[in-house]
Amino acid sequence: MPKDSLGFDTVVNMILEGKAYWCSLFSPNKFYGYYGLNLLVNKSTYNKFKKQGYPTKELEQGFTLRIMTKDKEGYEPIIVNKKEKPLKIFGEIPNGSNVKVKVDTWETNNTYGHFKGFTLIAVMYLDEVPKLFVE
Repeated sequence: MPKDSLGFDTVVNMILEGKAYWCSLFSPNKFYGYYGLNLLVNKSTYNKFKKQGYPTKELEQGFTLRIMTKDKEGYEPIIVNKKEKPLKIFGEIPNGSNVKVKVDTWETNNTYGHFKGFTLIAVMYLDEVPKLFVE
């Protein structure tokens, strides 16, 4: 059975589109040690992934998929603008930004049960990048 880059079984590569919330993409989340974001999707997409056992969360903004990848040595997600050039932005991607996300799905069994999740591969920022200085 194929494995993803972190050693999990059952790899399926997919691209999802939605709005990003609570991003930790340029550096791992300082409290939990993961790269990731909550991706706001429509209710049918949310229900499909929730029914299959993937991590989801309801925020006040709507239904989100929780895309989180632990900080491993040598791992960093690829972050680009809509022209596929490296994204240059101060801080993290702002809440409510339109993004495309490339993920691998994974599932695994261990002594604590059966788990499913997402490995974050890349994020494309679809909005206009704010200019540093206006002339």
